[in-house]
Amino acid sequence: MHNVALADEKRKSGKVKSARWEMTLLSQSPSDNLKPWLRLPWDGFVVHYHEIGLKGGNRRPFTRRLQQNLTNALRPFKAVVEDLFDRLFVRVPSEVLGEALKAAAQVFGVAYTALVRLLPRSLEAMKEAARETYQALATNGQTVAVRVRRVDKTFPMTSREVEQLVGRQLVATTGASVNLDAPDILLTFRIYADSVYLLGPKVPGVGGLPVGVSGRVLALLSGGIDSPVAAWLMMRRGCLVDFVHFHAFPNAEEALVDKVPKLVETLVVPQGVSARLFLVPYHIFQLALLMSKVPPSLELVLFRRFMVRVAHRLAQEHNYQAIVTGDNLGQVASQTLENLRALDDASALPIFRPLIAWDKQEILAFAQRIGTYALSLQPYKDCCSLIARHPQTKAKLEAVHRAEKQLPLEQLIERTLSEVVVKTIHTEPLEKDATQKSAKE
Repeated sequence: MHNVALADEKRKSGKVKSARWEMTLLSQSPSDNLKPWLRLPWDGFVVHYHEIGLKGGNRRPFTRRLQQNLTNALRPFKAVVEDLFDRLFVRVPSEVLGEALKAAAQVFGVAYTALVRLLPRSLEAMKEAARETYQALATNGQTVAVRVRRVDKTFPMTSREVEQLVGRQLVATTGASVNLDAPDILLTFRIYADSVYLLGPKVPGVGGLPVGVSGRVLALLSGGIDSPVAAWLMMRRGCLVDFVHFHAFPNAEEALVDKVPKLVETLVVPQGVSARLFLVPYHIFQLALLMSKVPPSLELVLFRRFMVRVAHRLAQEHNYQAIVTGDNLGQVASQTLENLRALDDASALPIFRPLIAWDKQEILAFAQRIGTYALSLQPYKDCCSLIARHPQTKAKLEAVHRAEKQLPLEQLIERTLSEVVVKTIHTEPLEKDATQKSAKE
């Protein structure tokens, strides 16, 4: 019977394995491993964080923001989210428990979620819950292991002693076989000051920091594959991201029914936050280019600098701290080191490029995992595709500055900003949102 107890070395090995972060998105229904557990009675589920726990005395602002984001993200499930210092506890109606568990795991800041059944602080309660749970789940003599963590050290027995006593009783009453290395059914108990948790399987979360704890940034969103991934990565680092999109439509209303607002919704709604989408017309700058004598090879660089200048003005007016792009070094002609330097020259704010060292296959795979890939593939007239086919790959700043002098830049920026339309995207469906004419809300 000594096999029922978890050996010290196995316990250490398990901790190393659980601490290894692995990005998993639950874009599908709950896994087959979880479905049998959902048939059991549960009181809710627990949300654990990892990186936030390293903040020490500064933890509270992070956990409060995570609680707020979870409450908003889980509003469709009528969830109640409690902050219990080292974890959050979520109560939802039993019929939506699985879907709520999946949705919570997609909120940034969450390390994992797990089903919870609340038990009295007694050895007998743990023994009975272990027996009931194993008998409800076991088929064809599946193996079992018991894990106990005594969070409240005032409990009179050690974690190992509880594991041994619960395990022995379980084997005696059910005839279960024990497998400490790879059990078919893992029964996990955590002993707190007010109750004991019986936990279901862990559902890995997306990690990171809650959106809103790291400041505000403005992301250039093209409608392609890269820029939504870049925005997602900045959100995972806790940034509140708003978006600016340059469109080639005659009016912004046509852009509002296209895929770009849907991309923003896909990014922000699972996080329980709102975002503003600045829809910027391209035609004003395009007409100026056509009437100028700018070298065709520099048109793309000049247009991208113009986008950065407009984004910079919006950032100044609305207190954003940085600009974000989906640039990737060397992927296309406009993203050489020289051309990226030319973009930096157009902004006094930092330009963040979270994809700078990724290759295209990594970006494609990630876009599929976060749910933006299919939307990004939908046909769309990207403004950059309307520029010269053979752009300068190594633009020199001196040449760029000379070419820009042929354009009335300040006038173009002012006219463009006067036609910006702002779309606020909430956790509510897009159809309910109001469109506001003017970037100066």
